[in-house]
Amino acid sequence: MKRSFRNLRAGWWLMAPAMSALSASWGCVGPQAPQSKGMTHDELAAFRTDAIKALEDAAFSDDPAGRMQALEAFAEVAPREGLALQAIPLNLENAYPGASFAALMAAGEIGADYLIDIVRTRAEHADPNVRLAAIFALHKFGDRSRTGEIANYLLSHPDAKVRANAALVLGRIGGKQQIKLLKTALRREQKDLPRLQILEALATLGDRYGTERLIFEGYSEIPQQSAIALMMLANARAEAAEELFWFRMQSAKWPEVQLQAVRGLARRGHPQGRNHAVRSLFFNAPRTDIPNDPPEQQVRRVRGLAALALEAVGDPGTLVYLRKAFDEPNQSRYVKIATARAAVRIIDLCRPELADDAAPILPKRRSPDPLVGDMGREEP
Repeated sequence: MKRSFRNLRAGWWLMAPAMSALSASWGCVGPQAPQSKGMTHDELAAFRTDAIKALEDAAFSDDPAGRMQALEAFAEVAPREGLALQAIPLNLENAYPGASFAALMAAGEIGADYLIDIVRTRAEHADPNVRLAAIFALHKFGDRSRTGEIANYLLSHPDAKVRANAALVLGRIGGKQQIKLLKTALRREQKDLPRLQILEALATLGDRYGTERLIFEGYSEIPQQSAIALMMLANARAEAAEELFWFRMQSAKWPEVQLQAVRGLARRGHPQGRNHAVRSLFFNAPRTDIPNDPPEQQVRRVRGLAALALEAVGDPGTLVYLRKAFDEPNQSRYVKIATARAAVRIIDLCRPELADDAAPILPKRRSPDPLVGDMGREEP
């Protein structure tokens, strides 16, 4: 397997912030985390406000990767704020295709169909990745007239990144009818990037073959190969991967692999890796002898993955640690985004009234189409 996967998907930044290449070896977990003292109601409310502000700042920053990460975070943990603060709508027409792609995917996932006119114009964009995301959003809005075009991108487009994004979109659309198409593409595919994304889509759709292929790669002794497979299996919440997750959490030599295993277990309802993830939030023991993987990159990668794992664990007792990591001087923007999204998710789970108090008023939905979902509806 090649050692660099720069554009695998929007969430890939947590494995390689700023879309940097991975190394063949990584450092060890850092010192013990500070002791928890708990947080008051007011402290939790303030943390949520600060976290949303950090995501908003990133969504309008000059850093394309930061924009993508913030948009994905808004879609997954704070969709109402993402729409009301205009982070998602104003990025639909971003000049950087990656940001536009992330915003379109977010709009589709949320069901913000009042944006359908803008989305239709993006379906004619010059960049095929933007077109794919727009077709996905239209499908989610109930307009299936162009969904069939995705198969052509997956099977025939000359750009491997486009084929990978087509597989991602099909996995997000869902439905067992996509499995045959994805397997056809897998038999033809020669490039690692789309091949892996096809396997994740298959695993997400519950396909045994795709899941087993990723499990096999998850046992690899090449750390980035194992970590990528574990990330994808965690994304898919693959029940068949639980044994692999346990094995890697307990025995992996690389913190990135362990943290992906912790996240995978947590998404399956097993939060036993909580303490390991808390310690890794403060990782500061990078290797200095790894080519093309500078120490600061290792630090932000491990810390970002730790936050992602804690988001999956969902334990309110970890919020004090996330706050410390969020406030750390000179903390990487990518780690700050990761800790912010984890904090919002956990706070909203344990203290939903804080989210309700902060809930903005959204535009009315375009139609009551039940295929779209509830997000974006103005309350009576």
